[in-house]
Amino acid sequence: MQLNRTAVFAFLAVYIVWGSTYLAIRYAIETIPAWSLTTSRFFVAAFLMALISLLKKEKPLSKQERQISLLSGIFLVLANGTVCVVEYWVPSGIVAVVVGAMPIWIMFLGWLCFQHGRPSFIKILGALIGLSGVVLIASGSKGSLTPSEYSQFGILILCVSSLLWSVGTLLQRKVRKVSSGFRFSAYQMLSGAVSAGLICLIFEKPWAYDYSTVSSRSIMALIYLIFFGSVIGFTAYSWLSRNIEPHLVSTYALVNPIIAVGLGWLFYDEPLTKSFIGATLLVVLGIALLMKPSRNLSKS
Repeated sequence: MQLNRTAVFAFLAVYIVWGSTYLAIRYAIETIPAWSLTTSRFFVAAFLMALISLLKKEKPLSKQERQISLLSGIFLVLANGTVCVVEYWVPSGIVAVVVGAMPIWIMFLGWLCFQHGRPSFIKILGALIGLSGVVLIASGSKGSLTPSEYSQFGILILCVSSLLWSVGTLLQRKVRKVSSGFRFSAYQMLSGAVSAGLICLIFEKPWAYDYSTVSSRSIMALIYLIFFGSVIGFTAYSWLSRNIEPHLVSTYALVNPIIAVGLGWLFYDEPLTKSFIGATLLVVLGIALLMKPSRNLSKS
């Protein structure tokens, strides 16, 4: 299919911006608790999106659009918050690669729960290759990385995060053409922020936290995550997932890990071993096969 200018810019935002957010999260959680970070990030982003919607005089969402935006937002934001938690002990590059296998979960969930049809042999083969890369990463905890930096439990949590993100993605595909896109994203971010806020209140007790210890680097990372990661990246992904074929939207999973691994190695001295590079290549190869459109693919 031929992409228009909006689609091209949306893809570039998801490719480049989201690849860099893994490092930004790493900087932010140095002095900001993970769920406090997620809550504040999406609350502010939701306010900005609502303001843009008002300035553009967007129409109110239909009942179905509102319900799906609220429900999908909970899954998407909780998936993001889980990633923030895991980055306390798993390097950002590894997180990006494991999360990059998310199209595998979308394929299986779409088949089993959303009536998307049985995937072709080549897609199942790609899924198995990609999952073998994830397993190789998990088994690599006995290598040069210490248990405090990296654990198999963290990989398991990331798989749960990918499942949450996949459910949110498939849910929002139930409404393709949304006339009030900014309002739709604002609802998503608000419902997600409320959910993350409840977790924050239970586990982090933000009223007792000494916010004077928050560093300027963490604040700058939070600002970056709000404006680039949420307002630009999240909105671009939401638009793409409603308007572009899933196998094309999933291509960001090929680019994000490469950017995240490179930035984590360059700016945060994260280790880059041969086994990890090999596992990354397996995940990328698997996703590439997974996204290959079938010859008999319908134009639905």
